[in-house]
Amino acid sequence: MNSPPSAGELQDVLVQLRARVGSHFEAAVERSPDAFSCRAGCDRCCHQRFGVFEVEAAAIRCALRELAERDPATRQRVRLQADDPEHEDRCALLVDGRCAVYGARPMICRTHGLPILTEAEDDEHGTRVDHCPLNFQTGAPPPASVLRLSVVNQPLALLARLWDGGQRVALASLARAPDRSATEPTESVEKTLDGRHRRE
Repeated sequence: MNSPPSAGELQDVLVQLRARVGSHFEAAVERSPDAFSCRAGCDRCCHQRFGVFEVEAAAIRCALRELAERDPATRQRVRLQADDPEHEDRCALLVDGRCAVYGARPMICRTHGLPILTEAEDDEHGTRVDHCPLNFQTGAPPPASVLRLSVVNQPLALLARLWDGGQRVALASLARAPDRSATEPTESVEKTLDGRHRRE
């Protein structure tokens, strides 16, 4: 019987998946540079709240811990924004128009802005291409720039199931949570990957 993948192996696959999406995004921008409004300070796609799989939440927790050590004032601001009624229409991790954990941002954020091909579960609606309304305002995106959403969502969902069964957590919950010190014992992930245990 093969042993289950380790936490490190699963994280490595996640990094590879992110890199593939990043390369696709870079190629799309190179193909149609004037069609993209995506740049620092453009945060329209961040004006919502959502959750992520725990496999992605692990990287965000680490990024928030690093933020607390590097810039405690910004980390405290992120924490307060989680429950601030005036910020409830935006991601709690958004600070002055920028993501506080940009390097660890989840996959949904990495794909936003790209033209996305989605596939309906029924034959009536079929497939359709959607994109940020700020992008491709003067013409349809080139077919090579379109990202088929299933090629990202399917492997991500598999990683999530192998990680802990596919649990999800709200980004606001991550924002408000206390940070573990780098010297504190972290939760055991390895023992959860054999399908017999849950994360503690």
